[in-house]
Amino acid sequence: MANTGKRDRARSQPAAPPSARSVAIRVLERVAERGAYASRALDAELGRAHLPERDAALATEIVYGALRVLPEIDRAYGVHLQKDAAHLDGVLRAALRSASYQLLHLTRVPAHAVVDETVRVVRAARGPGLAGVANAVLRKVARAAVPGASPANGIAVPAWVDAELARALGEPRRSALLTGGRLPPPLALRLSATATSAELAEAITRARPSAELQPGRVSPVALLARRAGDPRTLPGYTEGRFAVQEEGAQAVALCLGAQPGERIADLCAGHGGKSALLAERIGPAGELLAVDVDERKLERIAPELKRLGLGEANVQTRAIDLTVGTGGLEARFDRVLVDAPCTGLGTLRRRPELLLRVGESDPARLAELQVAILARAVRLVRPGGVLLYAVCSPTLAEGPEVAARLESEVPGLSREWDSGVLALNVVPDADGVVRLGPWLGGEDADSPDAYQLVRWRLGNG
Repeated sequence: MANTGKRDRARSQPAAPPSARSVAIRVLERVAERGAYASRALDAELGRAHLPERDAALATEIVYGALRVLPEIDRAYGVHLQKDAAHLDGVLRAALRSASYQLLHLTRVPAHAVVDETVRVVRAARGPGLAGVANAVLRKVARAAVPGASPANGIAVPAWVDAELARALGEPRRSALLTGGRLPPPLALRLSATATSAELAEAITRARPSAELQPGRVSPVALLARRAGDPRTLPGYTEGRFAVQEEGAQAVALCLGAQPGERIADLCAGHGGKSALLAERIGPAGELLAVDVDERKLERIAPELKRLGLGEANVQTRAIDLTVGTGGLEARFDRVLVDAPCTGLGTLRRRPELLLRVGESDPARLAELQVAILARAVRLVRPGGVLLYAVCSPTLAEGPEVAARLESEVPGLSREWDSGVLALNVVPDADGVVRLGPWLGGEDADSPDAYQLVRWRLGNG
């Protein structure tokens, strides 16, 4: 009955007009309370709100800035609550997070404007009682704010995450992952076979004069963009001249080394970003099977292939739980890719909301899952074929330790990187593991996510 009353009170209040702050609050609530991905939730809310570009940019800064420093801002407002913050109403929590970030890190905005509008949003959504709580707490946060603070340009992580990263990366790589470079990272576009980097960059620059463009670091078909706006509105998108795909994910697919006419299995394919790149590489004479446990994700592959002009490619999809079995598939594939489920800690610069979901036991738990999937994946590789294992995590448990366990259980695997793959500007370490992201070194602020890749050849062809 309490929840019904809350909804009734919310309906009795006038709806707050869309604004940067109301959008940010809705997104933060969806991320924390409903497990939404920040990028997708923000995209959906901005699409509904139709905000001016400046307000959309502010909403984006609030969402990602708050998620990057959640421990700090939760402490900032938490000390002023009269009850445990864990029991807060979801909208109120999101509003306190949104406003506290602005008060602590966007101090060019008048504090009274932040507080007043946040209180109005809470009042419209949850009634005067919780609006009063928001007002009282945020005025105390505002009084404690340090003048002249700047937007958060680093990621605050729990102590166990910091320890895992330090163990796997050492310094200064841990610092590079968490505090180095500009945030947010650039949007990565993947050029299709019908486009060139120079032509696409010229077209985007004409349409978006403020856009910042540069080539990728490890993928020869990557174009990195900042201030380019919604990629679906860029020239060439409708014509299929590019896809949106993080540069590290592009490199993973390219590292498989797929050749025209080959049979490829893309396991844990998700929405099929790598499947599309692989389909392009093998051409119409090749065959590609995209496998994922979630059939709904697989349903998105065919429309994307069609948009990219690959609608006639020989691509099939199968929903299979690879922790249970192979769904009757046989060892007929020339190359098999396993971009395995993992903690995703290598993607924190793009997806800081992961810290709301990952726990201290997850690296070990997910390592077990990865070993189980790889053990099935090996059964699909023909003799002499290639198996590529990748995780977007820098932890030791999820990369080299999983690879070593698989080799101890499966005979006939030899780590191998051929010259075609090494031409991608990736070099395996002494243990045969290719590592991307902070391992690449240098001052490049726009390195890809932190991936670890191991590539094996199975027996003799």
